[in-house]
Amino acid sequence: MRIKKLAVKNVRNIDSIEIEPAPGLNFIFGENGSGKTSLLEAIYLLSRGRSFRTRRLQSIISADSKDCTVFAKLLEEESTAPREIPLGVSRRAGGGFVFKIDGRSVQSAAKLSETLPLILLNSESFALVEAGPAYRRKFLDWGVFHVEPAFQMLWRDFRRCLKQRNSLLRHDKMSRSQLLVWDQEFVRVSEQMSALRRDYFEQLRPIFSQLLEPLSAVEGLELTFKPGWEESKPLEEALKDSFNRDRRQGQTHVGAHRSDIEIIANGRPALETLSRGQIKVVLLALQIAQGQTLKNISQRSCLYLLDDLAAELDQEHLQRGLYLLADMGIQAFVTGTNSTQLESAVPKDGVNMAALFHVKQGALVA
Repeated sequence: MRIKKLAVKNVRNIDSIEIEPAPGLNFIFGENGSGKTSLLEAIYLLSRGRSFRTRRLQSIISADSKDCTVFAKLLEEESTAPREIPLGVSRRAGGGFVFKIDGRSVQSAAKLSETLPLILLNSESFALVEAGPAYRRKFLDWGVFHVEPAFQMLWRDFRRCLKQRNSLLRHDKMSRSQLLVWDQEFVRVSEQMSALRRDYFEQLRPIFSQLLEPLSAVEGLELTFKPGWEESKPLEEALKDSFNRDRRQGQTHVGAHRSDIEIIANGRPALETLSRGQIKVVLLALQIAQGQTLKNISQRSCLYLLDDLAAELDQEHLQRGLYLLADMGIQAFVTGTNSTQLESAVPKDGVNMAALFHVKQGALVA
């Protein structure tokens, strides 16, 4: 799936922009505050129904406007008979929304994501390596959501079980028999979630290793999936062992909500051994691996938003990254302040698959 035409209206400082993106690399350049990231934000809104920069809708919508709109014509190239799919999102300052896919209104942002899978790499992506397990679980769950139709409902069931169990643990007159009933359901759902995450992870890991090799000389990097409890014992037993601590602190300490991906470089946490530039290369490899895993499993492609890709990367690693994206036929939107730096990194045989857009004060400049 790729964007064939894109129209953005009233998103931050963008009054109205219409573009026809290239099927490959699309470079968006301009000075800071020109509207480059706002254009990426608009595309993200099209896929997720929300912003990646803020939770406040009013911040997204242009001043003096009551709503913002993003519309695209998608080209579904993966099917035997390629077809165009209209996709539109409108958000109102008061919180109202209109989501439309192929002319039909939908009530869930999840439907947008299913239609237009999207991966974002920006400065906040460093949290995948630098911050806690919640960011890495989110990374895993994006992938499982797109390849396992049952995962969304399973995730909701798990959250309900976890909330109910924690509520019982905090109750002064907790019923052990009632807790046991919820424990059984918690174990069942938690183990199913863990199995889906592990299966997805095992498919992603070798792809990541293959992609990292041409991108950088980072050596000794290992990824390990952690289910959220000691693997040497069943979850049911781990819950019993953790009961006193759970009861004392009023929360569950083992289960799928504690899953993680351990990122190790030469036997130590990657954060302790890798430079900022090396971490960004690892992140790029992880993100591209996600898209490739999706394509391998479901024959669907996803879109990439790469905000300020050149930051923390020297010209050689920037070129390697862009060569890899071009070679894989990925549609990507890449922002930067230096058009020469971006253009010079494009492989010559990929020039016809690339486009350059100059943004100034929220408008395209010829």
